[in-house]
Amino acid sequence: MHPQVLGISGSPIKNSNTDRLIRAVLDASGLVAEFIKLSDLQVRPCIACLRCKTDNVCKVQDDFPPLAAKVRRAGAIVVGGYTPYGAADGFVKAFLERLFSLRHQNGLNRGKLAVVVATGIGRGAPGLDEGSNQIAHALKLEGMEVLGQLKAVGNPECMVCGYGETCPMSALPWIFGDDTQVTQEKFSRVEDQSETWQQAQQLGAQMAARLRARLAM
Repeated sequence: MHPQVLGISGSPIKNSNTDRLIRAVLDASGLVAEFIKLSDLQVRPCIACLRCKTDNVCKVQDDFPPLAAKVRRAGAIVVGGYTPYGAADGFVKAFLERLFSLRHQNGLNRGKLAVVVATGIGRGAPGLDEGSNQIAHALKLEGMEVLGQLKAVGNPECMVCGYGETCPMSALPWIFGDDTQVTQEKFSRVEDQSETWQQAQQLGAQMAARLRARLAM
């Protein structure tokens, strides 16, 4: 059976907060689901060749065409990314650009349900709202209905690179102030963000109810 819902993560970190929040929505839906990590694939940005104009099939030879086939068959998708430099990450951005091949003329994604996941790089870090809204805007342009936008606090790379406490370009001072010592309690886990975690459960259940209602019509 084809997946009813796809979870698509732009985070390159193994089992990241972004990944786990996406999976939480999938699990809460109870639907046949598939989780896809974009960093495991080769999905280039759109090259605007317009060779998809007659059949809505991207002709670029990478991993997007088979991924696009899965998107077409799914009734819903959960798209998540993190927000380096105050914007959606490059993996997610490339994926969203390539959806153009499904959009123009026929709007093959119209009516699909979607949930957005965005993870910031630290408490109060800029770009979380911007990144979340970028993903949501792109999905809405596809004609999808965005049921909700989940936003989580994540961790900057500076906490694990080994130089975060002394590097003059470290993000730690503007996240933690003068206390830049890397300690375990400073790491954020999305499971501990109760409001966001609960919202993920609710959105998964809402997605499932909506899709089942459609099948019953």
